[in-house]
Amino acid sequence: MSNKISIAIVGAGASGLFSAKKMSENSANQLFLFEKSTKVGTKLKASGGGKANILNTDIQDFHYNNAPFMSNFLQRVSSHTIQNEFMDMGLKMSVDNENRVYPSSFFSQTVLDVLLQNISEKVTTEKEYEVTKIEPVQSQWRINDYPVLFDKVILATGSPAGMIAANRHNYNHFLTHFSLKRSDFRPSLVGFRIKNYHRKLSGCRIKAQVTLCQNGQTIFQEKGEVIFKDDGVSGIVILNCSAYYNRLFSKSNCYLSLDLMNGEHSYNLEEHWKNHHSFCGILPPKLNEWYEQKPFDLRDLRMHIEGTYDLEMAQVCSGGIDVSELDAHLQLKKYKNIYVTGELIDIDGVCGGYNLFFAFACAYIVAQEINNNGN
Repeated sequence: MSNKISIAIVGAGASGLFSAKKMSENSANQLFLFEKSTKVGTKLKASGGGKANILNTDIQDFHYNNAPFMSNFLQRVSSHTIQNEFMDMGLKMSVDNENRVYPSSFFSQTVLDVLLQNISEKVTTEKEYEVTKIEPVQSQWRINDYPVLFDKVILATGSPAGMIAANRHNYNHFLTHFSLKRSDFRPSLVGFRIKNYHRKLSGCRIKAQVTLCQNGQTIFQEKGEVIFKDDGVSGIVILNCSAYYNRLFSKSNCYLSLDLMNGEHSYNLEEHWKNHHSFCGILPPKLNEWYEQKPFDLRDLRMHIEGTYDLEMAQVCSGGIDVSELDAHLQLKKYKNIYVTGELIDIDGVCGGYNLFFAFACAYIVAQEINNNGN
């Protein structure tokens, strides 16, 4: 008979809950789930605008900031694997025409309910418990002054994306007790603040082909809806641009080029102006008013980037623990029996279910390793 092993899961978000579900399948595991807030799965509930875009059927390595790492990672777990896991839990899913997978209810609470329903009642959940210190005790680990010593620890605390500054105080402070190569968290999948912005555009929306450029060179291009804010722009296409912007070593001389004709080259704008002396039949009112004040190229409206919005506005973060610190099972090489999952790792993807997939997939890999080889 297998010996019981004690396992601490630090963080009850997408990755932590999925870890708890998978590892509660093994009766040899004594599981403890630590969550600093009053509720579990808070960010999961907010994902996808409350619809929970849990993954994408077209997961490829180039959707992420570290393609070589992801290439190896995806050989071990695929979108099909995670989709099947949720099907086995009883979650009915729908796939849209951009390969994004949602619960068929299009309600994120459904995903959370299914996860919680499939987690064993034997899991001890400690809410409003902030982990500030993890230290070795012989071959085990102590968390704060908790009365149980742990054989395994899974770090699933995520990043401070979407948090107000007050809640980010001492976030992931326990990492200071480890000697690890890691980079500061930076906002990703976030809007841009624009230099010399025309504030009267606030509230305007338009479909456009957006190109992120640096020194005249194309970095990334995609079509989508651009949302004009008080001091900058947002929308899924803009958030994806921000992911590539954050990967640049230098961020000088970056700008967005908006093709307001959305890549349609056949329409003759000169002829249109000659016949109508206005673009009011093409542009939304606020953009048309701005054009009349200060004409611009409808196929190349340039907006120079001042920077991104801060962490409070970000959907995910770039930065975290460097992948060189992890083995193939996401265990820290320097600290045996401590595993890292999800956004705490320096891996981030574009919009469309790629980041939640990574959180679930990390949990799957770690749970399989512990369930199969934990004793």
